[in-house]
Amino acid sequence: MTHEPEHEQKPKKKGFRHHARKVHGRVTKYLIEKDTIFATVWVFLFIVALGAIPLNLGVINPVKLGLKDFDFNDVTYSNLERGANRQKSSTIDKHIVIVNIGYANRGEIAAMIEKVAANKPKVMGLDALFYEARDPEQDSALNEAFKKNKNLIAAKMLVLNGKEGDTVMGSRGDFIKTASEYASVNLWDDSLRTIRYCLPVFEDYAHKQHKSFAAALVEAYDPEAYEVLEKKSHHNHKIIIDYSRRVDRYQLVEYEDLLNNRVDDSTFVGKIVLFGYINTSSNDIEDKKFTPMNERYAGKSIPDMNGIVVHANIISMALDKNYIKKVPLWGNLLLAVLVCWLHMSFFIHYYLESHIWFHLAAKIAQVLSAFFFIWLGIYLYEKYRLKVDMKFSIVTIILAVDVIYFYEAWAVWMHKKFNYKTVFKPHHH
Repeated sequence: MTHEPEHEQKPKKKGFRHHARKVHGRVTKYLIEKDTIFATVWVFLFIVALGAIPLNLGVINPVKLGLKDFDFNDVTYSNLERGANRQKSSTIDKHIVIVNIGYANRGEIAAMIEKVAANKPKVMGLDALFYEARDPEQDSALNEAFKKNKNLIAAKMLVLNGKEGDTVMGSRGDFIKTASEYASVNLWDDSLRTIRYCLPVFEDYAHKQHKSFAAALVEAYDPEAYEVLEKKSHHNHKIIIDYSRRVDRYQLVEYEDLLNNRVDDSTFVGKIVLFGYINTSSNDIEDKKFTPMNERYAGKSIPDMNGIVVHANIISMALDKNYIKKVPLWGNLLLAVLVCWLHMSFFIHYYLESHIWFHLAAKIAQVLSAFFFIWLGIYLYEKYRLKVDMKFSIVTIILAVDVIYFYEAWAVWMHKKFNYKTVFKPHHH
């Protein structure tokens, strides 16, 4: 006689740990195979080879330039209500006042300087270039205003040697030569590219230092903050600008109000006062630059920020000591190698053992990984002000799948010709 078991055992459901072990196995099974390592090397050889090809085709160039000027972290600045800049972007900068000089003539600019100076600002900066003589009376008034106010820093544009590119041959825009100090308003970048970096102190080939407009103002206002800024700019090292405010987050005074005594005298006391051209109309792009704060962080078409506001953001960054830490090139490359190696192991596993699912698994992995690394880069930038260039890692993930085919053909040929040991076999699928 047979007896039925009192409690029939049911098969256990496969839990999360089981599936996690399976995924782990797919990633690590081929991790230390020499084919995985060599295929990873091949990815970087492909990148170097593709980068060396001179692509001067008219159709390709705009795409190439567009990709070169794109940065995932622009999302952080175009959405100021998020991240580390949220609090700063919602408050008016207490150190800086901007006076919009509009299309005022030289006599009116001189009158503005005198009115502001009477209210004892700590330092003034004039972001305007004067190339030649104009009305003698107005030129004389501006000369006198420059000479009288020792805390005024005037603008000049450095002219570099065209061949060397690192020797200052002179300056222009400083026809009025009576100011106590002149500083360069060069932004050291193509006017059609996004202004992401600044060079606070430029040292030319003759080892002569030239301060930027923003750096000179910081030095006059807060010497300790300037020391930090100068140290970070040592050996012509460009600094990432941590933009924190659009023009509406700075106290803005219109020159008509200033000249007609419609501004409170206390507005300028002890402040950095910047004289410069401001226009808030999106249709007026005179003296406007592309910045990461452009609301259209992809496919930018209209510059978004006047030069004086770019300088103001650099000053705000220096005074607040809010600098962005940048992972060096070797760190970004090391991360890309690690990411490529792990993905290559995963791809080779599916290629050899589940080839019917290879393309589906690879595409899903590529998409998910791309989204993850873009998110990770933005998160690190937003939360910790750490810039990690994830483009290298994403490019290696994209190329890895196609490189497997090339590597397999080479490995099989080497196996037949020289008995090269490889996990790839002829017609394995």
